[in-house]
Amino acid sequence: MSPDELTLVRGASCTLDDIDAEILHTLAAIIERVDPGPAVLIDSIGLVLTIDALHTEVAELRQIGAPDLALRSEEPSIEAATITFTTDVLTVMITVQAEADRVRVDGWATPPASLGVELHQGGLVTRTQSDADGRFSFSDLGRGPARLVLRRPQDPGLPVVTPQIEL
Repeated sequence: MSPDELTLVRGASCTLDDIDAEILHTLAAIIERVDPGPAVLIDSIGLVLTIDALHTEVAELRQIGAPDLALRSEEPSIEAATITFTTDVLTVMITVQAEADRVRVDGWATPPASLGVELHQGGLVTRTQSDADGRFSFSDLGRGPARLVLRRPQDPGLPVVTPQIEL
């Protein structure tokens, strides 16, 4: 064992005293002030653990191409993006449209069915039900990271979860 390893072993076998605790608390405060963790970190970790615990079907993002209006211009443009997510059991296509400073999401799921659809955005969950053709929509949404959770009636305990996207 090297001298450095011996020092570590000796240090690890000692108990922390009040001075050690004060140093660790000061370091934690400095790190929190200089480089705080992302505000949504706890929510993201919770969702990932929930997904793992539920053994969910996680949808894969498919890029179809760049939108026609994805050009730089001095003129104001209409934002629209079509995004497709696929799994072995469900395909979901959504269109995201800007409505002033808010966003509207229109979606279609195949195979067509009435699905429970949730939009998770930060700590908020907005719920809707798709029609029998698999169509659903959300309006007046804030911009920011979001993901969809879809629940099929034949297997409600195994939701389909999309990757996080930016609205």
